[in-house]
Amino acid sequence: MHKLACPKCHQPLVLDGHSYKCQNNHCFDIAKSQYINLLLNPDKSTNNPGDNKESLQCRKNFLNQRYYDVILNEVVTYISRHNCRHMQILDLGCGEGYYTYRMKQELGDNCTIYGLDISKDGIQMASKYTKDIYWIVGNSKNIPIQDHSLDVITALFTVVNAKEIQRCLKEDGYMIHVTANNKHLIEFKELIYDEVKVKSDEHIRLPFETVKNYDFQKTIHLKNREDTLNLLKMTPHYYHIKKERRHVLDTLGEFDVTIDIRITIYKMS
Repeated sequence: MHKLACPKCHQPLVLDGHSYKCQNNHCFDIAKSQYINLLLNPDKSTNNPGDNKESLQCRKNFLNQRYYDVILNEVVTYISRHNCRHMQILDLGCGEGYYTYRMKQELGDNCTIYGLDISKDGIQMASKYTKDIYWIVGNSKNIPIQDHSLDVITALFTVVNAKEIQRCLKEDGYMIHVTANNKHLIEFKELIYDEVKVKSDEHIRLPFETVKNYDFQKTIHLKNREDTLNLLKMTPHYYHIKKERRHVLDTLGEFDVTIDIRITIYKMS
């Protein structure tokens, strides 16, 4: 059974025909492609928030080549080892849905999975993977999920809101947070920037008890120019290239690039 909640009053949503309604009669229609838009106007800063279509398409094209499945496998392996029956799992900032879809494939029918992103374009793309996931347009600062109803929250390379994480997770629930270390995609950074700055990760650490915390590093070989450009274009680095540096794009073909991430498992304390 799903744990969707009204973004206006946080009461449970109930399926009524082709809509979801709460006890206060707030109503949200299901789109033709079976996603649900629970993003309120006050929760968005622009008319079309989130990643743009080009970035999303590049992300989809790149991820479907399975280069980043090594990251996905770390997440799925942990969930599988700590499996419980009828898990409720939310993938925050799911973008175009690849990770969420693959989690569902790996974990099977023993879980209810939600994919949430602020980008309507992203969720529209995600809904084409499968209808067996609750695809939601929504804001991570106002997650349309019932209080203390989730077993697991995953957040891969996305900003999260600690208060909403704490509100949504069960007392024994946990969160898997994947964040980039300083050497992540370092080869791109060295091409693009005059100086590669070392940044502290202090601001992305969350105020919860850490169950496990480890770094994962691997060099992957991108087989062609298309894959290399897709990876670059799905990152913010592409949009930070100065005019005088844009010639480097012409040099890209096969490419070795470093994955350098930190995987942190938090539980509610």
